[in-house]
Amino acid sequence: MNRKIFILFLCVSLLIPKNHKQTLGRNKDPKKVSDISNIDLSFRKTFWEFITGPGLRFITDLVYPESTISYIDTQEGAVAFTIDDGFCGIDNPDGSMLEDVRKLFKKYNANATFFITGSHCNHTNKEDVLNLLNDGHELANHGMYDWAYNKYSEEEFGNDLFEVNSILSNYTSDISNWYRAPHAKLSKTMQKVLDENGLTHVVCDAFAGDTAIPDSKWIARYILHRVQSGSIILIHMPEKGVREWLYEAMELTLKGLKELDLEILTVTELYERRNDYK
Repeated sequence: MNRKIFILFLCVSLLIPKNHKQTLGRNKDPKKVSDISNIDLSFRKTFWEFITGPGLRFITDLVYPESTISYIDTQEGAVAFTIDDGFCGIDNPDGSMLEDVRKLFKKYNANATFFITGSHCNHTNKEDVLNLLNDGHELANHGMYDWAYNKYSEEEFGNDLFEVNSILSNYTSDISNWYRAPHAKLSKTMQKVLDENGLTHVVCDAFAGDTAIPDSKWIARYILHRVQSGSIILIHMPEKGVREWLYEAMELTLKGLKELDLEILTVTELYERRNDYK
């Protein structure tokens, strides 16, 4: 680790409440396709298919409070595309693929909601983010760090929300009111703070466990087999050298959605088309 990266890690660690120091989620996952064996990959696919067998719409309705959104009831022939862990990890200073992703979505005339991890903004060119917003994409809060917040107090979680929004305000004053809990862990305390801040928790109903399963073609097939009008799709942000397979997964998914004649929107755009929208 070079000196600059070490200092950056040190500064970040000093900002974290001492009783909440955790391992970043990405450190538990493969970074490259070659990081896991074919046998392990096959097991992960089988396990994911098994645990999501009942369907993510059904599962999320059971697990989360009624205010959480995993899909949006609409007859418009459209879906929302969401991207987690934008823009580029603190441990990967030269890894940003934001401009590549922006051009990819432009190619398919598609928009997305980017759920941003606050500490992932350090190595991203501001102009790239502004170009993204000019294309019609939106930013949303995904916490400062890539770990669970379900053990945080009201004050700690509220401070985290504020810190991320302060970072996002450097790019736009029009930050969406969506929030996605990292690792899908939402506590009653977190929900209370979200309610007080006028934020809505958003999960998804079309997701292929993509950070743990480095197979872009399988990810796209899994999503396209289960997607339907009103779906909220999730694919995590690819980076150079870290989860890079997700770029191809995005392209294959976008291509498949167009073949299904589904319009690809932000969560806000899809929400405004819901059946009961006035």
